[in-house]
Amino acid sequence: MTDSTQVRYVTEHFEMLQGLAMLPAIAWCGLAMSWAAGWVNGWTLLPGALVAALAVLAAVAHYRRTYGQVRQRYQHRAKHMLLWPVTGLLTVAALVHALDLALPVSLETLILSVGALAGARFERPLAPALLLIGCAGTVLSLLPLGGPAGPHPLSVTEHWIIAFITGTAVLAGWSHLLLRRTLGQ
Repeated sequence: MTDSTQVRYVTEHFEMLQGLAMLPAIAWCGLAMSWAAGWVNGWTLLPGALVAALAVLAAVAHYRRTYGQVRQRYQHRAKHMLLWPVTGLLTVAALVHALDLALPVSLETLILSVGALAGARFERPLAPALLLIGCAGTVLSLLPLGGPAGPHPLSVTEHWIIAFITGTAVLAGWSHLLLRRTLGQ
């Protein structure tokens, strides 16, 4: 039997936990950052957006067909659970990035990683994914990947945003697994 607090959490955050619906949009954001970094051609963005939009629609249809629709009581916390902390972390990371420090560590990625570790404390059902994201990000941000004189590769705008997107994809996958384990097939 599934823990009643986990069932309550899943029903309160049902729409946010639909990870398969988020993954195509996350993948498209990764494609856009890859284009910004010069790794892919710009012509891939528009077809990629179309494919991502169709995949989101298919995933939403899958969730509705499999689990139905959950009527949620309006709860400010449930609707905006991660909006302000994530916005704050991204703002701080962008401000640190604007200082243009050539450090052997990535402060931007470290800030986001500490945010993920803090999130694990407050969002218990998502803690395994947040701990994985936070620990991996912390290790990567503290390793002198750019050499002792810096700059760290994850201090490049596109790179730390791709690191953030990768963490978001892991969280979306875990969210889907949590929803599936709690509500069943």
